Amino acid sequence: MKIINSHVHIGPSTALLMDVKSEDVRREMTEAGISGCLVFPFPSWAVENPDVNSWIIEVCERERSFYPVFYARNDLKPPETDRYVAVKWHWVKGVSDSASNYRVFDDEMLEDFVDSVDRLGIPVIFEEEFEFTKIFAERFDRIILIIPHLGALGGSPLKFLGEFESYDNIYFDTSLSSVSTLQRFVEVIGADRIIFGSDLPFSTMSIELEKIMRLEIDKRETEKILHRNIERLCRLRSQRHAKS
Repeated sequence: MKIINSHVHIGPSTALLMDVKSEDVRREMTEAGISGCLVFPFPSWAVENPDVNSWIIEVCERERSFYPVFYARNDLKPPETDRYVAVKWHWVKGVSDSASNYRVFDDEMLEDFVDSVDRLGIPVIFEEEFEFTKIFAERFDRIILIIPHLGALGGSPLKFLGEFESYDNIYFDTSLSSVSTLQRFVEVIGADRIIFGSDLPFSTMSIELEKIMRLEIDKRETEKILHRNIERLCRLRSQRHAKS
Protein backbone atom coordinates (compact mmCIF):
# COMPACT_ATOMS: atom_id res chain seq x y z
CA MET A 1 0.00 0.00 0.00
CA LYS A 2 1.23 3.50 -0.82
CA ILE A 3 2.12 5.60 2.24
CA ILE A 4 3.00 9.31 2.49
CA ASN A 5 4.34 10.61 5.81
CA SER A 6 3.21 14.21 6.32
CA HIS A 7 5.31 15.06 9.38
CA VAL A 8 9.09 14.61 9.31
CA HIS A 9 11.76 16.88 10.82
CA ILE A 10 15.12 17.02 9.10
CA GLY A 11 18.39 18.83 9.67
CA PRO A 12 19.94 20.21 12.88
CA SER A 13 18.16 21.25 16.05
CA THR A 14 20.08 23.78 18.13
CA ALA A 15 17.63 23.31 21.00
CA LEU A 16 17.76 19.50 21.09
CA LEU A 17 21.40 19.12 20.01
CA MET A 18 20.61 16.60 17.30
CA ASP A 19 20.86 16.41 13.54
CA VAL A 20 18.53 14.27 11.46
CA LYS A 21 20.26 13.33 8.23
CA SER A 22 18.63 12.39 4.94
CA GLU A 23 19.96 8.86 5.36
CA ASP A 24 18.23 8.61 8.74
CA VAL A 25 14.91 9.45 7.10
CA ARG A 26 15.51 7.08 4.19
CA ARG A 27 16.32 4.22 6.58
CA GLU A 28 13.06 4.73 8.48
CA MET A 29 11.14 4.92 5.22
CA THR A 30 12.60 1.61 4.05
CA GLU A 31 11.84 -0.12 7.37
CA ALA A 32 8.22 1.07 7.39
CA GLY A 33 7.53 0.88 3.66
CA ILE A 34 6.96 4.63 3.29
CA SER A 35 6.76 6.02 -0.27
CA GLY A 36 7.38 9.70 0.39
CA CYS A 37 7.72 12.31 3.15
CA LEU A 38 6.87 15.95 3.69
CA VAL A 39 9.98 17.36 5.38
CA PHE A 40 10.63 20.57 7.30
CA PRO A 41 13.33 21.91 9.64
CA PHE A 42 13.34 21.96 13.43
CA PRO A 43 11.92 25.20 14.88
CA SER A 44 15.06 26.31 16.71
CA TRP A 45 17.25 26.15 13.62
CA ALA A 46 14.57 27.58 11.32
CA VAL A 47 14.16 30.66 13.50
CA GLU A 48 17.92 31.26 13.54
CA ASN A 49 18.63 30.57 9.86
CA PRO A 50 17.26 33.07 7.29
CA ASP A 51 18.18 30.70 4.45
CA VAL A 52 16.33 27.70 5.84
CA ASN A 53 13.65 27.62 3.13
CA SER A 54 16.20 27.63 0.34
CA TRP A 55 17.99 24.85 2.17
CA ILE A 56 14.91 22.63 2.37
CA ILE A 57 14.41 22.99 -1.38
CA GLU A 58 18.00 21.87 -1.96
CA VAL A 59 17.51 18.84 0.29
CA CYS A 60 14.43 17.78 -1.64
CA GLU A 61 16.14 18.24 -4.99
CA ARG A 62 18.69 15.63 -3.89
CA GLU A 63 16.12 13.30 -2.34
CA ARG A 64 13.38 12.43 -4.84
CA SER A 65 11.07 10.93 -2.21
CA PHE A 66 11.10 14.12 -0.07
CA TYR A 67 8.65 17.00 -0.50
CA PRO A 68 9.64 20.50 0.72
CA VAL A 69 7.57 22.36 3.32
CA PHE A 70 8.06 26.12 3.70
CA TYR A 71 8.77 27.21 7.29
CA ALA A 72 6.91 30.33 8.47
CA ARG A 73 9.59 32.39 10.21
CA ASN A 74 9.01 35.29 12.59
CA ASP A 75 9.40 37.86 9.82
CA LEU A 76 6.31 36.37 8.14
CA LYS A 77 7.96 36.52 4.75
CA PRO A 78 5.58 34.48 2.57
CA PRO A 79 6.40 31.62 0.20
CA GLU A 80 6.84 32.94 -3.32
CA THR A 81 7.24 29.78 -5.36
CA ASP A 82 5.06 26.77 -6.10
CA ARG A 83 7.94 24.41 -5.33
CA TYR A 84 6.69 24.02 -1.76
CA VAL A 85 3.87 21.55 -1.10
CA ALA A 86 2.81 23.03 2.25
CA VAL A 87 3.68 25.59 4.94
CA LYS A 88 4.78 24.79 8.50
CA TRP A 89 3.49 27.30 11.05
CA HIS A 90 4.89 26.69 14.54
CA TRP A 91 4.19 29.20 17.33
CA VAL A 92 5.22 32.14 15.16
CA LYS A 93 6.80 34.86 17.35
CA GLY A 94 5.71 32.88 20.40
CA VAL A 95 7.34 30.29 22.67
CA SER A 96 7.73 27.00 20.84
CA ASP A 97 5.32 24.26 22.00
CA SER A 98 4.20 26.47 24.86
CA ALA A 99 2.77 29.99 24.39
CA SER A 100 1.20 31.73 21.41
CA ASN A 101 1.84 35.40 20.66
CA TYR A 102 -1.53 37.02 19.93
CA ARG A 103 0.14 40.20 18.69
CA VAL A 104 0.77 38.26 15.48
CA PHE A 105 -2.81 39.11 14.52
CA ASP A 106 -1.88 42.80 14.49
CA ASP A 107 1.16 42.26 12.27
CA GLU A 108 0.69 44.00 8.92
CA MET A 109 2.57 41.14 7.23
CA LEU A 110 0.02 38.51 8.25
CA GLU A 111 -2.56 39.31 5.56
CA ASP A 112 0.09 39.23 2.84
CA PHE A 113 1.38 35.92 4.18
CA VAL A 114 -2.06 34.32 4.12
CA ASP A 115 -2.85 35.79 0.70
CA SER A 116 0.33 34.22 -0.69
CA VAL A 117 -0.54 30.82 0.77
CA ASP A 118 -4.05 31.15 -0.61
CA ARG A 119 -2.77 31.95 -4.11
CA LEU A 120 -0.44 28.95 -4.03
CA GLY A 121 -3.30 26.73 -2.87
CA ILE A 122 -1.20 24.82 -0.34
CA PRO A 123 -2.16 23.74 3.19
CA VAL A 124 -0.64 25.03 6.42
CA ILE A 125 0.60 22.52 9.00
CA PHE A 126 -0.45 24.65 11.93
CA GLU A 127 0.68 24.44 15.57
CA GLU A 128 -0.47 26.97 18.15
CA GLU A 129 -2.45 26.82 21.37
CA PHE A 130 -6.19 26.18 21.08
CA GLU A 131 -7.49 29.77 21.42
CA PHE A 132 -4.97 31.11 18.91
CA THR A 133 -5.91 28.35 16.48
CA LYS A 134 -9.60 29.16 16.90
CA ILE A 135 -9.06 32.86 16.10
CA PHE A 136 -6.84 32.08 13.12
CA ALA A 137 -9.28 29.52 11.71
CA GLU A 138 -12.22 31.93 11.98
CA ARG A 139 -10.31 34.83 10.42
CA PHE A 140 -8.70 32.86 7.59
CA ASP A 141 -11.25 30.20 6.72
CA ARG A 142 -10.17 30.32 3.06
CA ILE A 143 -7.00 28.31 3.68
CA ILE A 144 -6.54 24.69 4.68
CA LEU A 145 -5.05 23.90 8.09
CA ILE A 146 -3.54 20.57 9.12
CA ILE A 147 -3.29 20.34 12.91
CA PRO A 148 -0.58 17.92 14.08
CA HIS A 149 -1.03 15.40 16.89
CA LEU A 150 -4.82 15.86 16.70
CA GLY A 151 -4.16 19.16 18.52
CA ALA A 152 -2.40 17.60 21.54
CA LEU A 153 0.44 20.15 21.71
CA GLY A 154 -2.01 23.05 21.64
CA GLY A 155 -4.46 21.64 24.16
CA SER A 156 -6.89 18.74 24.40
CA PRO A 157 -7.49 16.73 21.18
CA LEU A 158 -11.15 16.29 22.07
CA LYS A 159 -11.49 20.05 22.54
CA PHE A 160 -10.02 20.58 19.08
CA LEU A 161 -12.37 17.93 17.71
CA GLY A 162 -15.43 19.53 19.27
CA GLU A 163 -14.53 23.02 18.03
CA PHE A 164 -13.51 22.13 14.48
CA GLU A 165 -15.78 19.17 13.73
CA SER A 166 -17.75 21.18 11.17
CA TYR A 167 -14.76 22.97 9.56
CA ASP A 168 -14.28 21.26 6.20
CA ASN A 169 -10.97 23.10 5.71
CA ILE A 170 -9.37 21.78 8.91
CA TYR A 171 -7.55 18.44 8.92
CA PHE A 172 -5.62 16.58 11.60
CA ASP A 173 -2.40 14.58 11.48
CA THR A 174 -2.07 11.38 13.48
CA SER A 175 1.46 11.74 14.89
CA LEU A 176 2.00 10.73 18.53
CA SER A 177 -1.71 10.04 19.05
CA SER A 178 -3.27 7.05 20.78
CA VAL A 179 -5.26 4.48 18.82
CA SER A 180 -8.38 5.17 20.88
CA THR A 181 -8.27 8.92 20.21
CA LEU A 182 -7.60 8.31 16.52
CA GLN A 183 -10.60 6.00 16.40
CA ARG A 184 -12.76 8.69 17.98
CA PHE A 185 -11.68 11.26 15.37
CA VAL A 186 -12.48 8.84 12.55
CA GLU A 187 -15.93 8.19 13.98
CA VAL A 188 -16.72 11.92 14.32
CA ILE A 189 -15.17 13.57 11.24
CA GLY A 190 -14.41 10.59 9.02
CA ALA A 191 -11.22 9.45 7.35
CA ASP A 192 -11.36 12.25 4.76
CA ARG A 193 -9.88 14.79 7.19
CA ILE A 194 -7.21 12.67 8.84
CA ILE A 195 -3.61 12.46 7.59
CA PHE A 196 -0.81 10.09 8.57
CA GLY A 197 2.28 11.58 10.20
CA SER A 198 5.08 10.26 12.39
CA ASP A 199 6.83 13.35 13.83
CA LEU A 200 10.24 11.78 13.23
CA PRO A 201 12.52 11.78 15.27
CA PHE A 202 10.09 11.96 18.23
CA SER A 203 8.58 8.66 17.18
CA THR A 204 9.38 6.11 14.51
CA MET A 205 7.53 5.70 11.24
CA SER A 206 6.86 2.04 12.00
CA ILE A 207 5.31 2.72 15.41
CA GLU A 208 3.04 5.48 14.09
CA LEU A 209 2.03 3.42 11.05
CA GLU A 210 1.11 0.45 13.23
CA LYS A 211 -1.45 2.64 15.03
CA ILE A 212 -3.24 3.34 11.74
CA MET A 213 -3.35 -0.35 10.91
CA ARG A 214 -5.07 -1.04 14.26
CA LEU A 215 -7.99 1.28 13.50
CA GLU A 216 -11.40 -0.27 12.85
CA ILE A 217 -11.77 1.12 9.34
CA ASP A 218 -11.99 -0.35 5.86
CA LYS A 219 -9.30 -0.40 3.19
CA ARG A 220 -10.58 2.69 1.40
CA GLU A 221 -10.53 4.73 4.61
CA THR A 222 -7.03 3.48 5.40
CA GLU A 223 -5.85 4.60 1.96
CA LYS A 224 -7.30 8.06 2.54
CA ILE A 225 -5.38 8.47 5.77
CA LEU A 226 -2.14 6.99 4.48
CA HIS A 227 -1.85 8.83 1.18
CA ARG A 228 -4.95 9.97 -0.68
CA ASN A 229 -5.81 12.96 1.51
CA ILE A 230 -2.33 14.47 1.59
CA GLU A 231 -1.79 13.80 -2.12
CA ARG A 232 -4.97 15.71 -2.89
CA LEU A 233 -4.25 18.65 -0.58
CA CYS A 234 -0.64 19.07 -1.70
CA ARG A 235 -1.07 17.95 -5.33
CA LEU A 236 1.77 15.50 -4.84
CA ARG A 237 1.21 13.68 -8.10
CA SER A 238 1.92 16.84 -10.08
CA GLN A 239 4.91 17.57 -7.84
CA ARG A 240 6.30 14.13 -8.54
CA HIS A 241 5.91 14.71 -12.27
CA ALA A 242 7.72 18.07 -11.97
CA LYS A 243 10.65 16.39 -10.20
CA SER A 244 11.12 13.66 -12.79
